[in-house]
Amino acid sequence: MLYALGDPLSLVLLLVAFLLAVTLHGWVTSVVARREGDRAVVAERRTTPDPRRHVDPFGAVAAAIAGIGWSRPVEPPDRRRRPALVKVLLAGAVANLVVGLAALAALGVLYGGIRLGSPSRLLQSGVDLELGARALLVLGLANLMTGLLALVPIPPLPGGRLLFGLAPRSPGWQKAEYQLVERNIGIAVLLALLLIPLGGPQALLPTLLDTLAGPLVRLVTGA
Repeated sequence: MLYALGDPLSLVLLLVAFLLAVTLHGWVTSVVARREGDRAVVAERRTTPDPRRHVDPFGAVAAAIAGIGWSRPVEPPDRRRRPALVKVLLAGAVANLVVGLAALAALGVLYGGIRLGSPSRLLQSGVDLELGARALLVLGLANLMTGLLALVPIPPLPGGRLLFGLAPRSPGWQKAEYQLVERNIGIAVLLALLLIPLGGPQALLPTLLDTLAGPLVRLVTGA
């Protein structure tokens, strides 16, 4: 987002799209967690679509620099309840992907023939289109990339919590989980993969997400 400082409209659209994406993710996850018996999300007022309850500080830093961030985590159900664990940890990502693809499909129908570049680059600096097309594009990409990022198997992302929730309880797995979750090393790893270029013009994780998102964007928009 910081790359869009020279274009106030792009900056506002990027900020609003990020807030909507992470709020949707956190809210849907919390609602599903409540239905699975989690009372903590109710006590923390996570079951309301209030951005203040769902924005994660480190996720916001990542979004400000790399254009991609994550929602405040929800504590997953006990690993012995595997169906509940899977539902809670995947609910937010599924919601983001559905909304993201729907917005991009609407963009393709209403503004066909638009030529698009790298999704992560567009989320860093915006794009010069008319307002309606810009809004749909940024909303779609923010949700699509938030949903894909959530599936990356690194805690505190839901994909990482799911990986360790389903993994064996061997000493090696337990030690890795302690380092990544309890000592917050997972956050440091994520920020490094999102922000630090490693042998190329772009960081590794945005490049990977572009590889996954690019074909989806072209498919639903007809770009």
